[in-house]
Amino acid sequence: MPDVQFGSGWTLEHVSCLLGNTCVGAVFCLIYQLTVELAPTSHRGMVLSLSSSSARIGSFIGPYMSLMYIVADRRVPLVVYAILTALCGVAVWVQPEKDGVKIPETPADVQDYYG
Repeated sequence: MPDVQFGSGWTLEHVSCLLGNTCVGAVFCLIYQLTVELAPTSHRGMVLSLSSSSARIGSFIGPYMSLMYIVADRRVPLVVYAILTALCGVAVWVQPEKDGVKIPETPADVQDYYG
């Protein structure tokens, strides 16, 4: 990544990290919201706890990415974060529109809607 300065102390790397962190936080909130809307009522608790567990695994692994600066080039953690952010964004983008659609209450409702 080129060393571009955006004022006193702000580089392109800082701005990219801030933007990536903001996008990851937004996608995190959207995934929780979509999880609740897409899961049938009878399975919603289990699906939400699985989603929460996956998020916790990511939050445990995240701080160790800073150690990648020691072992690899400084671009490696940024590329990993950029790829994960893009994948999360695509995952949210391809979700079906739920505006005006009744939330499914049973697995049969989900099969009727998607099948």
